[in-house]
Amino acid sequence: MCKKVEKDKSIRTRMIGMALLPILVLSLLIIFIGMALLYRLYTQSIRNELTATTNVVLDCLNLTVRGDYAYESGMLLKGDLNITDSTMLYRVQEKAQIDISIFWQDTRILSTVSNEYGVSAVGTRAGREAVEAVLERGECYYSTNLDINGVPYIGYYMPMKNADGTIVGMIFAGKKKDMVYQGIKAIMLCFLGVSIVASILAVIISSVYSSRMTSDISLINKYLKTISEGDLTVNLDKRISSRKDELGRIGEYASRMRTDLKKMIERDPLTSLYNRRSCNNRLRALEDAQTEYTVVMCDIDWFKKINDTYGHDAGDYVLVTLSGLIRENVKGCGFASRWGGEEFLLVYQLPHDAALQKVRQMQQNVREYDFTYEGKKLKVTMTFGVGADKGSVPFEQRISLADGSLYVGKNNGRNQIVDGED
Repeated sequence: MCKKVEKDKSIRTRMIGMALLPILVLSLLIIFIGMALLYRLYTQSIRNELTATTNVVLDCLNLTVRGDYAYESGMLLKGDLNITDSTMLYRVQEKAQIDISIFWQDTRILSTVSNEYGVSAVGTRAGREAVEAVLERGECYYSTNLDINGVPYIGYYMPMKNADGTIVGMIFAGKKKDMVYQGIKAIMLCFLGVSIVASILAVIISSVYSSRMTSDISLINKYLKTISEGDLTVNLDKRISSRKDELGRIGEYASRMRTDLKKMIERDPLTSLYNRRSCNNRLRALEDAQTEYTVVMCDIDWFKKINDTYGHDAGDYVLVTLSGLIRENVKGCGFASRWGGEEFLLVYQLPHDAALQKVRQMQQNVREYDFTYEGKKLKVTMTFGVGADKGSVPFEQRISLADGSLYVGKNNGRNQIVDGED
């Protein structure tokens, strides 16, 4: 028994594990891939932002003032106008948190870059890789690993040219790495938090669904176990019967099987009335509940003659047809069983006199019914023995008294009702 319980628990655990494992794996993949894509998108957006800033600064210089660039006596000239003014650069730095530097050749002559002590980067030189790319090859240069005045930067360099295409300097736009990574960190943490919450919710929902499914499987298992032990009074849990999936259909098939088994065990296969065993069980239940009832034993008159004259199929027709009439007669006030052969036991949950009235109605119904088999009209009558009202005597004794009344009726010519009270 202990081994069986452990096995059931193991199946439950495995089912829940099978449901949760794919969610956990998928969640981890989404988190790692999502964070990698976010990092790539964010760094690309930083590059696009720096590229756009250098273009804007260069366009401002080229469109607002005409002439070529020149650097004389520490002043940056464009045409005849001195443009050595960092006001625009500091406005960009204030609004966009982007530092700007203007180079004459490889040397900063205007810059918003300063170290932690407030020392300006003006006068410092660009790195060798930037010089080679921008000044020597005329290309733009982007780097995520710059050191400017002792401060780590991510930056973008663009050539600054005169009208004849001569490269005279560079425009630089950059962001401090710690600021960039703080932004990336905030986005990553936000994404990680949302992903974890979503994963937890998915795990909870899947766990609840899996637990409900395994619980329903256990209910079906318990239902089938109870049936296998011979208890056919149990009903399938409504939670299973309300399901619209495979488990619901399994429950439906199990319920049909219980009904068919109950019918096979409790009912006579030909007439569908209760058999003797199930009738005794029901009588015992009436006694236990101290319910008032009256028993009637009845028999088809000259049934052997019907079989011998018209065949056993005709006899079966009579049995089935009479069973239908009996079922209608006891409906709502009792039950009936095929006691054996052509003999029936009627049980009315009524006082003796009321039950006697139902028996008289039954006798009349049989007399008036048109029993016709394969075009041949059959004469069918019945004899009834009504049990005497003996109070709290056992049902076996009541049946015996009704059977004695039936015996009297058969000996006295049949087709009659013999009341045990007379």
